Amino acid sequence: MSSDSEDILEPADDAARTISRGTRMVAVLVAVLLGGLAAGGVLWFRGGFDDADGLGGSAIGEGNYEANDFTRSQPGDCLEWSADGAGQPTKVPCTEKHRFEVAGALDTSDFPGTEFAKNAQWPGPDRFAEIRDEQCESVVNRYLGGGLDPQGRFAVGMMFPSQAQWERGARVLRCGIEQPGTKGVQDEFTGRAADTDQSFAWPVGTCIGIDPQTRKPTTEPVNCAEPHAFQTTGVIDLSQRFGNRGSGKPWPSVDDQNVYLKTICPTQTNQFFKGPDKFKKTTLNVQWSVISEVSWMTGSRRVVCYVALPDRGGFARLVGDARQQLLINGKLPVPPAEGPPGRALPTPVPEPEGYVPNPQEVPAPAG
Repeated sequence: MSSDSEDILEPADDAARTISRGTRMVAVLVAVLLGGLAAGGVLWFRGGFDDADGLGGSAIGEGNYEANDFTRSQPGDCLEWSADGAGQPTKVPCTEKHRFEVAGALDTSDFPGTEFAKNAQWPGPDRFAEIRDEQCESVVNRYLGGGLDPQGRFAVGMMFPSQAQWERGARVLRCGIEQPGTKGVQDEFTGRAADTDQSFAWPVGTCIGIDPQTRKPTTEPVNCAEPHAFQTTGVIDLSQRFGNRGSGKPWPSVDDQNVYLKTICPTQTNQFFKGPDKFKKTTLNVQWSVISEVSWMTGSRRVVCYVALPDRGGFARLVGDARQQLLINGKLPVPPAEGPPGRALPTPVPEPEGYVPNPQEVPAPAG
């Protein structure tokens, strides 16, 4: 992105101004044996957002600045900009694709001291990230009348002035809701956050990246030819079984969700592979995500079925579309030999090292 005097947003993908992204997902695996399919899995998605990725910039209508859609923005407005630069955010209907939903403004005249005085130095993205974490969560919670799903795809964001705009007098900050994407660029989404299912749910066949150090999955889709943790085989809406967000029905326990999903995800996976024989040759396991109680309360209802393989407390590194040629930790999969008639195949799902299954485990809210 450009950062000359005409830009009104601080670049979000400048490596020199980016704090390392925190992990947004943690996996808890539960193994079960299901007929002829090895099936197992509970995946909690954590939505902690504690870095400066995605911090854009704000525009200001004071002094030498002309009013624009950003300076006129009010709570509930949705702003859109191109992926290569957020210099001129445009107000669009929230039913259309956008990158930021405004929750409220921060009045910098209320800040103590001279940090936002006329001649003050530009605070920089690290300080703006601190202000976002200190101030914007409460603004977003009031705006939503509740809060974001801490294990969901949305995050609290803030738009702030670029250094060039700061030096020309810009001081307005906007708190809001965004969907963090890759390389510090916010992903587009449609609908207001309060009316949108906040679950992570990728299209069928999507491959999700893997952290090479921790072997944990990221939330970012990657080309299946690149290393990844799992590949999705289905998206399931739990509201069809347990009630939609307006039904008032209580959160279904992890056990209840598992009982339901273990009747669905194996079938979804067989359909994805066009038959169980081809799937068995991959030696992967059927797994699925579940909804925690805190996510249920925010209205999240969608989970994903996926194929993966537990490995040393995390996931094996997969390369390739599992329906075609697949490498697992750099090696071709070796299907188990067929046994004598009546023998149960395949063998039980291997557990990650040191892991003791606990289906009732509910993670603390992230962030």
